[in-house]
Order: sequence, then structure tokens, then C-alpha cells
Amino acid sequence: MPIYKGSRYEYAKVDYVSTEVNGPANPIVFSTIHPITRMSYITHTYVEGERLDSLASKYYSNSSVWWHIVMANPMIPDFTNIDPGTILRIPSV
Repeated sequence: MPIYKGSRYEYAKVDYVSTEVNGPANPIVFSTIHPITRMSYITHTYVEGERLDSLASKYYSNSSVWWHIVMANPMIPDFTNIDPGTILRIPSV
């Protein structure tokens, strides 16, 4: 997987791991937050039918930065199946 200049992964550490013996290597991106960095955020209660791009459009006026919401909510295992009532962090960027 190439990482393109300007990508949010441009300066991240990337490693490749296979989950099968002699299987294909899948990229894993490791991101770090500087220890003195503090993230401020508001909360949003997820409603059935919402999408991350529509939330990004609502909070950031830009639907393509939905990944900010993903990065601020590492406790959610599957962003394609969010339970209604889940509290999402919406970071200030």
C-alpha cells in the first residue's frame, strides 16, 4: 500500500503483517499523539442512519475529513455498524 504525500499517514509508521502462514501482508498504520498534545472534543449521540461523512460535514463543513472522527474514537470496533445511542467524540481540528 503506497502512502501518498499529503496523506494523513504521510509521517506515520507503517508495518506489514500477515494473518495467515504465507498469506498476503496487510498494512498496519501506527499513529502517535505527541505527549503534550491535548485533544479537545465535543460529544455526539449517534442516531440510526447517520454516516460519518455527514457528521464531518455537519461539524467541519467538509465531508471528506470523516477520518478525524474515526481517529478520536478508537474504542469503536466497526464504524460501519455503530449502535444507536453510542457517544462519539467529535474532535476540534
